[in-house]
Amino acid sequence: MKKLSIKMKVTLWYTGLIVIIMAVVLGVILSSSDKVLLLNVQKNIENIVKESVEDLEYKHGRFETDEDFEYYDDGVNLLIYTSGGELLGGRIPAGFDQNTPFKADELQTIKKDTQEWLVFDYPYRESGEEVWIRGVYPLNSLSSAMNAILIATLIAFPFLIIIAAAGGYYITRRAFRPVQKMIDSVSEISDGKDLSKRINLEGSHDEIHALADTFDDMFDRLQASFQSEKQFTSDASHELRTPTAVIISQCEYALSQSDRPEEMKESLEVILKQSRKMSSLISQLLLLARADQEKMEHFLIERINISELAEIVAEELEWMAQEAGIEIRTSLEDNLFIQADQTLMTRVLMNLITNAIAYGKPGGHVDITLYRDGSQAVGKVSDDGIGISAEHIDKIWDRFYRVDPTRTATASANTGLGLAMVKSIIDMHGGKIEVASEVDKGSTFTFRLPM
Repeated sequence: MKKLSIKMKVTLWYTGLIVIIMAVVLGVILSSSDKVLLLNVQKNIENIVKESVEDLEYKHGRFETDEDFEYYDDGVNLLIYTSGGELLGGRIPAGFDQNTPFKADELQTIKKDTQEWLVFDYPYRESGEEVWIRGVYPLNSLSSAMNAILIATLIAFPFLIIIAAAGGYYITRRAFRPVQKMIDSVSEISDGKDLSKRINLEGSHDEIHALADTFDDMFDRLQASFQSEKQFTSDASHELRTPTAVIISQCEYALSQSDRPEEMKESLEVILKQSRKMSSLISQLLLLARADQEKMEHFLIERINISELAEIVAEELEWMAQEAGIEIRTSLEDNLFIQADQTLMTRVLMNLITNAIAYGKPGGHVDITLYRDGSQAVGKVSDDGIGISAEHIDKIWDRFYRVDPTRTATASANTGLGLAMVKSIIDMHGGKIEVASEVDKGSTFTFRLPM
């Protein structure tokens, strides 16, 4: 059995609800209409009887009616009697008992056989003489009116249901038209190879349009992630291809120099250097992969003194700075403790400082600053080197991105993974990092970590 679509389900629910509401309303109308009609008839018969008095005149010792006196008005038979019960005017309805007693200003319901009447009597006096004006209304006419209303309702009810169902389907179809467009667009995106397609739903900003915008945002992130992964794979392959090619060529050369130990030794040293470079690159890639997955269980989170750690890293990199003709200066607040992985924090400081040395100028300085700012530890690594132009600022955190690929620097700088790794580690620890730079004046990297 074919499942119903959401549009059909909504239409059925809508139609069912309308049918229930209509049935309740019509039931209330039918159950109360007889009472309403009866009240209207009662008020009408009283008004007609009392207003007829205006057309009565007492002349020459007797009551007379005007020429335009109507003995039958709006279904009401008017009868005029003397005080003794003699009929002066009007026509008694067929089947009505003319001996029905008079009751002043009071409605009576008279039944005889299958017929029923509503009777209202009103006494009128003038010049000492009295007459009775009686209004008689056949209640069978009221039943006929009720039957007519019932028949009209039964005839109209199916048509109203059809109109409600058609209107409900039309409204539902229009409401779900954006959903169909979303389905078509998503199908095109998932079936095709063009991830740049978007739903781009136009119109009022309701919940469905908000959902479409959410899908578009998700597709933007997916496309960016896909492009990033493609670029990452390409760059990683490129970075690994060069040392691999060197290792292969040096191995082949070493094998051909079996009778020349010195040549073999030089080849082995080259192979060792390239192997270490590959090992470092693979280690960094593995670390970034773990950081991407936010697998904190891979790391040891403990209470560390980042001030002491920064001092140690600065001392270890002193030799590199001296070779580049750069002086390292520190301004570290004592005993800044944070909850972090010591190995990862060491790598953050190593990468930032080596990056500052690599892109510094001979005779320049690298300043390392650490201080407390409320509940955060703030670190800054500044240099007065070549700086970074505005067009590169937003891209320096991308993996394998190098501002100056022709420049010789450290391993992490050469691979273009150093700053990407720094940002991943800082983010993983719930911190933030930013950079301020000016070409030929230097750069300042500032990171903030919760204490």
